[in-house]
Amino acid sequence: MQFDDMLENLLNEATMYFLFAKRYEYVDPQRHMYFYQKHFDAAMRLEQHYMMLMGEEHGSHKGMHGHFSMY
Repeated sequence: MQFDDMLENLLNEATMYFLFAKRYEYVDPQRHMYFYQKHFDAAMRLEQHYMMLMGEEHGSHKGMHGHFSMY
């Protein structure tokens, strides 16, 4: 699978927010939760976009037999 620009941007965004969340995990709980929520939202958008791309590559989600969304 080749990365498209949107997938790469979402991956970078989710990663950045995860790193910020980890940075503040033990020093500022409110800031940690703020960045973790942003990470979670970006990760959900990333998953949706990835699944859409996989559906286009395989013609449908039949190739994803046995795989379910985590959330």
